[in-house]
Amino acid sequence: MTTDGLFPFADLVRLYQWPKTIAVTGALGSGKTEWVLNLALGLKSGGEDVTIADVDIINPYFCVRQVSETLKSKGFSIITPPETAKWSDMSVINARVGWAVSAEHGHLLLDIGGDAEGALALKQFEPQIKKAGYLLVLVVNAFRPMTSTPEKIEKMLKKMESIGGLRVGALISNSHLMHETTAADCVEGLSVVRETGRLLDLPVLYAGVAPALEAEVRALQTPGDSVPVWPVSRYMLLPWEDGCIWSQGDKKKQTDFRS
Repeated sequence: MTTDGLFPFADLVRLYQWPKTIAVTGALGSGKTEWVLNLALGLKSGGEDVTIADVDIINPYFCVRQVSETLKSKGFSIITPPETAKWSDMSVINARVGWAVSAEHGHLLLDIGGDAEGALALKQFEPQIKKAGYLLVLVVNAFRPMTSTPEKIEKMLKKMESIGGLRVGALISNSHLMHETTAADCVEGLSVVRETGRLLDLPVLYAGVAPALEAEVRALQTPGDSVPVWPVSRYMLLPWEDGCIWSQGDKKKQTDFRS
């Protein structure tokens, strides 16, 4: 951990050349918002300027806007829906996203709503995003019904591309069963995502695992496995978990990125 509380994921993000815009999406339960935050922290730890835009039009109650104030305090620029629509179910996207896409410096991370329909949020910015350069990342939890096989993943991916107008350029395996996840589950899920990558000719950037399982997952990987393991720090809490902003618990547990 660095002195300013950011996790030292700079080495992991330096494995790749990142374009201006990094859009992250995935089916409900994939952990795509956690990956937005983890990638943002990794880029920030490496000295990059990072803007995070919440363009989730599917689920406004489990997304970046929940922790926007804490992110701002850590030096991130944050774009959320206008205040009048911030917690509504309306599909409202802040026009500042277009400005951020065209800005000269830094990276823009887009948190896209789960499932194919969430890709609608990309449509209005499609020309700007393509001009600036982008990577659309699909986060996959192989233990969710819609993404449990390469064929199902491909079906969702193709629908997403047809709706949003942008092509998925990479996959991330974030296969888990919440608190019941074992290291073997992570490796099994990764095998499904890797097979999908081979089927679609897409790279698998990372295998996300709970930090407590990192060493065991590495030990179970086959020799020469080229997919880097990323110990995913969890910042978003479910509504029934102590510390969630929707509960009466201690909010500090959700918003403190130093733990």
